[in-house]
Parts: sequence; structure tokens; C-alpha cells
Amino acid sequence: MRQFNKKILLTALVGVLISGAASAAETSDSVIVGVYGGDWEKNIRASGLEQFAKDNHLKLTVVPGADAEWFAKLRAAKGRRSPYDVVVFQPDTVQRAQAAGLLQPLDAKDIPNLNNLYKSVQSRFVYDNQTYAAAFSLGQLGLAYRSDLVKNPPKSWLDLWNPEYKGHVAISSPTYAAGLQFFAGLVHALGGELNQPAAVDKAFAKLADLRGNAVAFPDSPGAIQTLLERGDAWVVPYWDGRVFALKQQGMKVDFVYPSDGPVVGAANWVIPKGAPNLANAYKLVNAMSAPEVQKAFSDKSLYGMTNKNVQYSDNLKKQVKVGEEAYSKLIWIDYSTATPQLADWTRRWSQALGGAK
Repeated sequence: MRQFNKKILLTALVGVLISGAASAAETSDSVIVGVYGGDWEKNIRASGLEQFAKDNHLKLTVVPGADAEWFAKLRAAKGRRSPYDVVVFQPDTVQRAQAAGLLQPLDAKDIPNLNNLYKSVQSRFVYDNQTYAAAFSLGQLGLAYRSDLVKNPPKSWLDLWNPEYKGHVAISSPTYAAGLQFFAGLVHALGGELNQPAAVDKAFAKLADLRGNAVAFPDSPGAIQTLLERGDAWVVPYWDGRVFALKQQGMKVDFVYPSDGPVVGAANWVIPKGAPNLANAYKLVNAMSAPEVQKAFSDKSLYGMTNKNVQYSDNLKKQVKVGEEAYSKLIWIDYSTATPQLADWTRRWSQALGGAK
């Protein structure tokens, strides 16, 4: 009888401990967030991240970094004790992390603002009827040009071959995000898709004809900005928000959304499996998905956002294409095709442009 009572007591104690641990997790006073550094971190802090922590009485830990670093740490954690509660991933990393089983599915019962995000964007993060990311900001790759040097602004990706731009076109290689996105735009402009080998071959053949117009092959935002500032490059594929920011700073540049489709680069909130403060992670993603926070971020970054209720500034509405109609026309990279081919495409890109690096 005594042994039976001991078993009952032990079972009760274990139940109390488990219940206590669960309650502690639910009432955690911390949240750990991985965001991009520099202006991105500054903008998201000021747009609502700091206020969220203050309003919810949370200790906020911000870890600046990038996708590759965060993905490696999540993979090492194997979906158990994640070093982060929330991180920002680009679409390719969302895809890789989801395939590796490293992401927590997201549901509107925990994150009500998911219901207010544009369907054409959110649908890109649904796998097996479950959502794995909350899209946040959208950088649309189009054509930046020097407004004081270009008499006839480009309208299409194929206008980069215009003889008027001879010696003044800059394009990036596929190893840089802008380069891969441009290549996707080119394949699309020529009537194909990245998963069609014949269409990819056609695009590389077209690239070979661009040698005479190309002046440089930048691999970073700083390199692109320098080329535009100096006037070495008159036209270059670049993201809308970055171009409008340069214009706002006084540079004589402008931006065109190509008629054959801009290519999207998206920043998206994800919650890793094993997030140590899961309840707070849900709250944070919901807060960052609110229209007020997204409006504040768009004012600072000049990017379009994903909540359909964002009330954009007049300045942004005059420049940036936003809304379901615009977003439904965006070109999204098929990373399941592109990533395995990246090394080969980079080699072929270099050959097509005469050994350019």
C-alpha cells in the first residue's frame, strides 16, 4: 500500500513540475529576435519592435545577422532549443528551413493579423496546407537609372540591350541576390521559366549580347551606389526602396518597374521550432504584422508592405507600386530549381559576359 501511495505521490509531483514548466514558458518575460543589421535594425526598432517590448513588459534581445548564420544555428539546434524566438528570412531560406523541419507552422488563432496579409504573397509560404512565414516587406527589383544622363528611360528588362546605354549598364552575377533576381526577370521577359532548361539557355545566349553595353558587375549595394554616383553606370537592376532612398537623398536617379514584371525580394518573419518563448514569439509576429507598424517601416524604408490595411504616405504612394493588383504580377524565384543550379549558372554567366567577375 505504501509503495502504491509513493507512486501516486511521484506521479503528482511530476505533473506539478510539467505544469509549472509549461506555465513558466507561457509567462516568460523575454523574446529573442534575429533581424538584419544596419538601417534595417534601426528602422524595425523605431517602427514598433521597441514599443512592443515595452508594452508587453518583455526583455528584448535583438541579434543582428543574416540568413546563412541563423539557418546554420537552427539546423544545429535540430528543432529543439532554438537560440531565437523569431528571425527574418528571405524566401529561399524559408523554403530550406521548412524542408528541413526547422520552422513552427503559423496559424491565425495565434497570429490574427495573418488574415490581413495579401493572399498572393502569403500563398508563397504555404506547404502542405500550413503557413510557415508572415511576409513583411517587399523589395521589388526593377531598373534604376540616372535621370540626368538617360534620355529615354528603360521600360523592360530587354531595354538593357538598348545601344543608347552602350558602356553604361551594370549587372550583378547570380551569386548576389540582385543578380539572380535579374536573371529570373530576363528568363521571364524572354517567355520562359527558370525550371525550363531551354529557356535558361536562351537567356544565357541573350546575356552574351550584352557585353558591349556592360561596364561593371557590382556585387553589393555599396558598389551599385558608387557606380550610379560616379555616372559610370546609367542603368542597373536594383530594388525600388533603395533607389527611392537615394533619390530622396539628392542623387539624380529614378526607378522603373519593368513592364515584363519586377522580381520580388521579401523579408519574412518565421518562428523556429523549439523557440524558447513561443507565446511571446506569436505576439511579436502579430505585432510586426499590424498595419501601424508596417506603415512606420514603409515610411523609413520606402518599401511596399504586406498588410492590406496599411495607410501609405502620399510620398510613397506616388512612387512605390503596392496592393494586390501589383503584387499579383510579381515574379517569384523558384529556389527549388535555382539553388541547386547556382554554381553552374554563375559559371555560365561569367562565360557569357567574357569572364566577368
